[in-house]
Amino acid sequence: MQPQAFVPDLIFRPREEINAAQELRFAATMDLVCAHHPHYRQLFAQLGLSRADFQSTADLARLPLTSKHDFMGDPQAFLLGASDVEPEMQVEWDTMYTTGTSSGKPTPFVSTAYDYYNVIALYKRILGLRGVGGDDLIANLCPLTVYPHGAYHRVSAAGAALKIPVVNLVPGRPSPHFHLGSELDDVVEGIVRTRATILWGVTSYVRRVLMRAAELGADFSRLKLAYITGEAVTPALRANFEQCLHAAGARQASINVSYGITEIQGGFTECCPGGGFHNPLPEDIHVQVVDPESHQPLPEGERGLVVISHLNRRGTLLLRYSTGDLSVLSRSACPHCGATTDRFTEMPQRADDLVKIKGMLVNPTVVEAAVLAVEGVKEYQAVVERENMADPFSMDRLRIRIAGTSPLADKAPRVSLAVKQATGVTPLVECVEASAIYGPNGSLKLKRFVDQRKG
Repeated sequence: MQPQAFVPDLIFRPREEINAAQELRFAATMDLVCAHHPHYRQLFAQLGLSRADFQSTADLARLPLTSKHDFMGDPQAFLLGASDVEPEMQVEWDTMYTTGTSSGKPTPFVSTAYDYYNVIALYKRILGLRGVGGDDLIANLCPLTVYPHGAYHRVSAAGAALKIPVVNLVPGRPSPHFHLGSELDDVVEGIVRTRATILWGVTSYVRRVLMRAAELGADFSRLKLAYITGEAVTPALRANFEQCLHAAGARQASINVSYGITEIQGGFTECCPGGGFHNPLPEDIHVQVVDPESHQPLPEGERGLVVISHLNRRGTLLLRYSTGDLSVLSRSACPHCGATTDRFTEMPQRADDLVKIKGMLVNPTVVEAAVLAVEGVKEYQAVVERENMADPFSMDRLRIRIAGTSPLADKAPRVSLAVKQATGVTPLVECVEASAIYGPNGSLKLKRFVDQRKG
């Protein structure tokens, strides 16, 4: 069965047309999964299921959820691996990385050339929902990382979707071997120099850029849109962000928030503030919200676990994949833009043990392995906090307190490097006495990972 052609305006068509497109893609995908997919072929055999048991997307409920830990445990088993398809469906175009594995390495998410073509289609829809036009210029404020990460690389795909320019300002320095990173003032200057109309990056960093622009008196008046992702945005933060835009001279700019997911190589996006987070490619991405206990689909309007299934991928392919987030799903037409695609009416919130820091999902067990692998470190505690705890919108910071054998100060740079390589987040490392970690009462119960942003 040949894949169906891309329909640019499908998300505004009658819901019946979206459903029909999903069922066509699902049938083709299940033919390939049952013939080639290592993980699901084994799972179907264990459950006594065959191709005949999957006649429509409603039959996905026959499957248990695929967890992040399932995917992290053996990412190669989730590669479709079909060899009897067209070349573009076999050629590995690129590999992005997501949640860290137990070994400390992030999990690879592989796209074939065919998948990448569909990523561009996804961004055409995303930019259309945001009102981006042919005369816009995107300033990519996402960081370059050692492990390729969609937040940085997929901005270029977005530019390709509308044939508009993207300037990569490369904030920070991912490695001592990379010498072309930009300091904060360089980023501000680059936005002014290139006359960017769109800022695209992790929420807290974009806010930091805006605040620095206001301090420098930089001219950000050309800005039309701040597209922020990677961190939850509360109404209070949105209001504060608007103040930052105004202070930077971007008085006509609006904010657009995305629910970004590496496993869809993009994000569910707003059409406007309060419009919900729209599925930009429903013919390729099937969405459910399920009961956290029974894992059965919930009616629209009820809060539960967000679950996605790929309907049209040829590289990494996931079925009933739990994102670990909670939200509410609607399939009714959006009252703001009229889109008939699925949308989340609440900003999804984390429901598992992974922690988001600076827009990156961090596995606490990976942090522990990285820290304790440094010889001489005996005790540690990881603290996630705001750089300025008095500012509820300040950037995140990972602070690691270590205790061990002398000279302890020599170990701090090694701990910092180990954690950065394992998670993509550079921590602040403090050398302390073990008693400071255990607390004044010397309790044997130690909370290794403390998130001070909560409560």
